[in-house]
Amino acid sequence: MDYPDHAVAFLRDVRLQPVWVQLWVLWTVAVVTVTPLLLLRRSKTRLDGLVAAAAALALAVLMPFWHAETGYTRILGLPHFLVWAPLLAWLYWRRRHLAFPAPVRGAAMTLAATVVVSLGFDGADAIRYALGDRAPLGG
Repeated sequence: MDYPDHAVAFLRDVRLQPVWVQLWVLWTVAVVTVTPLLLLRRSKTRLDGLVAAAAALALAVLMPFWHAETGYTRILGLPHFLVWAPLLAWLYWRRRHLAFPAPVRGAAMTLAATVVVSLGFDGADAIRYALGDRAPLGG
């Protein structure tokens, strides 16, 4: 299998999840796609946009392959920790050292909040996986 096949298989499994999970995935994809574009538009936040875009691209590439290895199980969120924890640290550091312009501050905060909530879900799933809950997640 190659990347397109892995991506389709991943999306197929997402579609088997409860509606709220599908909506959460859609929300997350929208936020991590749109926010970098907003940040890239301004010279003061262009580097932040590149960092956010790199994180989004890394996960877009990594997740279908990780899904192919693990299936749709509770450990699927592990790559989010590897990518989003550094992104959160970056956004926090930038917030403290260079204030975002008002028009993009809300987008950056929405991105950070979305990532934090996602990591909460992923953390709970990782704990359950470590405790032995390794069955594929059903629809």
